[in-house]
This record gives sequence, C-alpha cells and structure tokens, in this order.
Amino acid sequence: MQRIEIIGHIGNDAEMKDFNNNQVINFSVAVYENYTNKEGVKVSKTTWYECAKWGNQTQIAPYLKKGTQVFVSGIPNARSWVNSNGETIVTMGITVNNIQLLGSKNESNASGVGNANPVAQSEPINETVSKIEDDTSDLPF
Repeated sequence: MQRIEIIGHIGNDAEMKDFNNNQVINFSVAVYENYTNKEGVKVSKTTWYECAKWGNQTQIAPYLKKGTQVFVSGIPNARSWVNSNGETIVTMGITVNNIQLLGSKNESNASGVGNANPVAQSEPINETVSKIEDDTSDLPF
C-alpha cells in the first residue's frame, strides 16, 4: 500500500460536490521546498497536489480556505495527458484519508474560526507535525 503525507498551503477555497449520494471535497495544496544545491545556489521549489476527500465527512469543507496551512495524508495518484500544444502534462494528486488544519490559536482567532479545530481523520497525528514551522514570506497568496 502506498501512502503520502504532506504539509502545505491551500491554493483555492475548497469545492464540495455531490455524486450519487456520495460527497467529495476538492482542493489543491502547495508544498514548498527551499534548499541550497551543490553549486551553492538557493533553490525554491513548489509542488502542487490536487486533493479529493470522498465521503460524508464534509464538516471541514468551510474551513479549507485559500492560504490555510494543512496536513494531508492519503493515497498518491498521478494523471498525465497531452494538452492542445502537444505538451505532456502530469498532475500529482492525493485521495485524502486524513486532513488536519494547522496553525496557532492566534491564526485561528484572527480568521474568525475561534478555538474550533475541525478534524476529519481516523488516526492521531504526531505532535511534531504541529511544531513544524514554514517560511511563508514567499507565498504567492
């Protein structure tokens, strides 16, 4: 079995859709990586993941807003196709099993969410995940 875990920021507000009595929440997550390559040049890399959370646990959807930091785990998948210019496009995706909003109480209070921490997950997340700090100074949103 394959599993992927990421921490990143949501790119756009989540969209919720119904399919034959089954609901899905779609959202994208940007994961940032900053490092120095072997030539000593600082490199910033962003990887986007298209996420889909299936099921009737949609109470978290209103909290999945653009810019929100989240922890997502699930099953990885990739799609590829050829666009109208003849270029092959590859999209990384995750069929989400667990999702958790991250951030401090102050960030939650500033957004009007209060102390609510809606979590749609089936297992606890290691405490160290919430301690990871992300340099958000170069965020596009």
